[in-house]
Amino acid sequence: MLIWEAARHHARILRKVHPIGNRGLRDLTRLAEAYEARVFLVPLEPHLSGLVVKNQQEGARIYISHTDSPVRQRFTLAHEIGHLVDRLELANDDEYSFVDHRQPGKYDLHEFFADEFAGELLMPAEEMLKLREDKVPEAVVADKFGVSIPAVRKRYQRLDRSPHRDDYQVEAHVA
Repeated sequence: MLIWEAARHHARILRKVHPIGNRGLRDLTRLAEAYEARVFLVPLEPHLSGLVVKNQQEGARIYISHTDSPVRQRFTLAHEIGHLVDRLELANDDEYSFVDHRQPGKYDLHEFFADEFAGELLMPAEEMLKLREDKVPEAVVADKFGVSIPAVRKRYQRLDRSPHRDDYQVEAHVA
């Protein structure tokens, strides 16, 4: 299974067990807590949107910039949960940290997984493709899912490159 397939697969499974609304952080925070992570809205450096830190002796801590817009905070939190899933489900790691920079730089497979996971968690492929087919304006789609217009555009780009499939053959642990 390719990385984008695994990320989307895990997001779909979790979305079935932990429904994610289209506003605020409450549902996403509950999902993070199911992975024994605590979420904090805090001041972060201007170039940071969020980060996750996990030490062996304690649960993960997710920090989200309190100055970001609500839609940015939602995507960042979903992205950081993607890192939890990546490390716990795929790598079985007990100690890690990831930082979500707002600027281009180190974009590796872990960041790709987290972005694909967040995209599917917040903007399910099947619904996104139906909305695009129906020519629903991007602003309406963004409002429907509680995300930004740039997030909608990026999601459409990724769906074009890696088409939606629903026939994955991997079992996932559900928190």
